[in-house]
Amino acid sequence: MLNLDNVSGTSATLTRSTRVRYDDRLACLIERAALALGVNKSAFLRAAIEREATRVLDLQSRHALTPADARMFAAALDAPPAPTPRALEAARRYRARVVHAD
Repeated sequence: MLNLDNVSGTSATLTRSTRVRYDDRLACLIERAALALGVNKSAFLRAAIEREATRVLDLQSRHALTPADARMFAAALDAPPAPTPRALEAARRYRARVVHAD
């Protein structure tokens, strides 16, 4: 459901606009949806855009592993590679510089 609480009676000054071209079918759909919710088209479009933008960003902030990927990831965690000579030297230099390192 669209969150129209913040959109229709917003206290923020609305200063931005975007022109969008769409066909008669989408125009009718937008008008019917706005009418069904009892808001004007601008309020409906702002709410719909906010919802979709939030959904897209939410989906992009996570990565879902396939079952095969999850098995490979778990196997890699269970059998980490041996440290390279360069990593061992870096650890040695770090311990020599930092007195209370564990």
